Amino acid sequence: MRDGDGERRSLSRGEWAAVILAVLVVAGAAWLWLRKPAREAPPPPPPAADAGQQQPAGAQEPAPPAPVTDAQVRAQLEALSSDPAFRRWLAAADDLVRRWAVATDNLALGVSPRKVLDPAGPRATFRAVQRGERMFLAPESYARYDEFAFAVSSVDAQAFAGVYRSLKPVIEAAYRALGYPNGSLDAATARALHRIEAAPAVDGEVELVADRGLYLFADQKLESLSQVDKHLLRMGPRNTRLIQAKAQQIRAALALPAEAVK
Repeated sequence: MRDGDGERRSLSRGEWAAVILAVLVVAGAAWLWLRKPAREAPPPPPPAADAGQQQPAGAQEPAPPAPVTDAQVRAQLEALSSDPAFRRWLAAADDLVRRWAVATDNLALGVSPRKVLDPAGPRATFRAVQRGERMFLAPESYARYDEFAFAVSSVDAQAFAGVYRSLKPVIEAAYRALGYPNGSLDAATARALHRIEAAPAVDGEVELVADRGLYLFADQKLESLSQVDKHLLRMGPRNTRLIQAKAQQIRAALALPAEAVK
């Protein structure tokens, strides 16, 4: 050993561990201090949506269609036919847009729209004819609907389609107000027209049975039909076919499907 030259001693394993720990503590504290922002940064903005998904500022639900008056609707419907009975019914009816919507809904569901079409209903009473021990629907009962069937058949299908498209916004709004917030007037109309077209037209006598003051169809297959089907049966085969032919023409003019739409 030389004078003045201190001996250099190696650090023990424990001393090395202490040094390393101290370095790590200091480095960690410095990293945290340098990383801490002066104030809390606002959250990053959400990622921008694709251009095709962006909604215009202040987007709202479409405004309801402008209301129309009975006089405006009546003027359009009067142009569909010159039949005096048809014109008379229009003059007697009010709230025409709602009647249209309810009648469409009733027919689509198989319910007879008798109440909303009351101005066009028959005035003569239902009649049955007795033959021995059996009862049948009287031909005079069919004749009660001759005027109605003729008026329906007189409607210009192409002109009807034009009025339908013109009034569709307000009629569809009235239809949705019946409890179908997302309902389609086209789909309901297709179901209604299909219901009419598919109804049976029975040729020959239709037997009846009396039940607590009511007349029912003796044939259980007929009695189990929908109200619409049975109402058309009471109109007679000739009148039923006149109405069915017009329903088919109107459906074609509206370019609606031949099959019922759910």
